[in-house]
Amino acid sequence: MAAATVLLGAGDARAAPDAPRAAMRIEVVRGPGAESCPGDAFLRAEVARRLGADPFQDDAPRVLTVRIAQEGPELTALLALRDREGDTRWADGFGTRSGCEELLSGVALAIVARVLSAREPASPPAEPSPLAEPSPPAAPPPQAHRAAPEPPRPAEPSQASFRPEAALAPPERLRLEAGLGATLGLGITPGMAAGMTLSAGARWSEWSVAVEGRGFVALAQEVEAVPVGTRAFTAATVACYRGRLLFGCGLATLGAVRFTPRDPWTMRSRSDVLFGFGARLGAEWPLSGRWSVLGYAEATWIVDDAGLRRRPYDRATPGAVFWTSPPLGGVFGLGITATN
Repeated sequence: MAAATVLLGAGDARAAPDAPRAAMRIEVVRGPGAESCPGDAFLRAEVARRLGADPFQDDAPRVLTVRIAQEGPELTALLALRDREGDTRWADGFGTRSGCEELLSGVALAIVARVLSAREPASPPAEPSPLAEPSPPAAPPPQAHRAAPEPPRPAEPSQASFRPEAALAPPERLRLEAGLGATLGLGITPGMAAGMTLSAGARWSEWSVAVEGRGFVALAQEVEAVPVGTRAFTAATVACYRGRLLFGCGLATLGAVRFTPRDPWTMRSRSDVLFGFGARLGAEWPLSGRWSVLGYAEATWIVDDAGLRRRPYDRATPGAVFWTSPPLGGVFGLGITATN
């Protein structure tokens, strides 16, 4: 009876094996810019949903650390599996611009691929029970009754054919942007000019297109000892290529300069229209997944300049030119940008 009980217990254990375990625990560390991202529970649920079972153990000696941080316009995740001694057994890294949940979903796919590709250690042969008597060797079956061969097992998914990076990188969506900033201009008005910039545009992947409107007020209140107030209004179309921190842009500017005399004297505007082409170089620092600050400097070649000259009192005396736009103007800006 004791031998039968042992054999029945062994049969039941083989009939209902436990679910495979990964023998590791999980830890999500959220760095700067990723404070609002989901944590351990979300990632563990994603892995369990895709794998069909929870492979993690809270008391496992190995720990899988996932560090999430904002690096420029991207969210990055660094994975490292370490044992009890601190040695790294496996590491990987991912990045996306589509948000925290998309990033952790891709990380979950990578973990599932790692669990599925890891070969389970072969179980040791079962030792015969000391209570059971050794049975005599079975006679070989006759040639006519040879057992049919076992059907081939389905091939395990290989890590080479499964690329979690491809599943992690969803198509980049179009995002809208709006910006507000302070601007300092040179060459647009007599002397330096201070103003503000409003912008609206769209970004896709590393490229962005925007329309900017600017208003300037000249800091100089005199032109050759003549009291004159000067204002400028410009609109620009800007196309940029953006890297992790730096960006470069090309732009076309169209605007108007308005001169207002403060004393009764005769004057006429030689050209109120301002038109030019330019280039911009700047840097952008993310504050969060939606907000960022930027600074830039740009140079503009003024094709059609604006000018101020006194009206002559008679036809024989030409008017004296007081000021005209230089061939090259510059702008320095500092602002904040919001992205949906």
